[in-house]
Amino acid sequence: MMYRAGPVELASCSFGQSSKVSYLQMLTAVAAIVNGGRLMQPYVAATAVDADGVTLWERQPTVKRQVISEETSATMRALMEGVVTTGTGKNAAVAGYRVGGKSGTSQKLDSDDPRARIASFVAVAPIDDPKLAVLVCLDEPHSWTTSGGSLSAPVCAEVLEKSLPYLGIAPQFTEEEQQKLFAAVPDVTGWRTGAAKLKLAEYGLQADITGEEERVVSQYPLPGVQVRKNSMVFLDTTGEYDPTLEE
Repeated sequence: MMYRAGPVELASCSFGQSSKVSYLQMLTAVAAIVNGGRLMQPYVAATAVDADGVTLWERQPTVKRQVISEETSATMRALMEGVVTTGTGKNAAVAGYRVGGKSGTSQKLDSDDPRARIASFVAVAPIDDPKLAVLVCLDEPHSWTTSGGSLSAPVCAEVLEKSLPYLGIAPQFTEEEQQKLFAAVPDVTGWRTGAAKLKLAEYGLQADITGEEERVVSQYPLPGVQVRKNSMVFLDTTGEYDPTLEE
């Protein structure tokens, strides 16, 4: 039986209502939107390897057809990046990477509860050269909100933050991110231990003190080294540790 959409259905479909798709279909559509408009054949696994390390089979990316133009795809990437930088998807931002995304809060059509919702967010990175897309859907979340940007976007960010370096995509921090995330280790050699701990705290760093002597004899990392804030700086009060050995 053919489904005929009337004016109401056409209007509601334009913002995602009245239609049901699988999560794989949704992610496939998003991939087509950001990769130049090419609709790809989805597959669950890229390669199968046996116990001896021999490749049994390997899938290759297959383009099914062009669904939107490359120009439209570029426009959509810019709009999706705006969702994360200035819109409802700020919780999907990952320092060092350009992320694009879109939030979703949909009614659950097959639920007896009229208030039932699915909170979702899809994130793509790097949005200027897409390599990874993540879709997180929370089925009837029991929270203060059902907003995908509030609940699902942070999960997307955590997945991207851990997955992108694994794929060999290194972060490129802006100057603002660099100042926010990193600090140069101050020189506290010769300081009293209590004062040294306070000085490190000013820089957002922690102290791990070896020995119970009054003053710091050596430290590691060495002064001036850039480290992530909240990192540990090892302070030796015994004189038995030579930090130059770590160079």
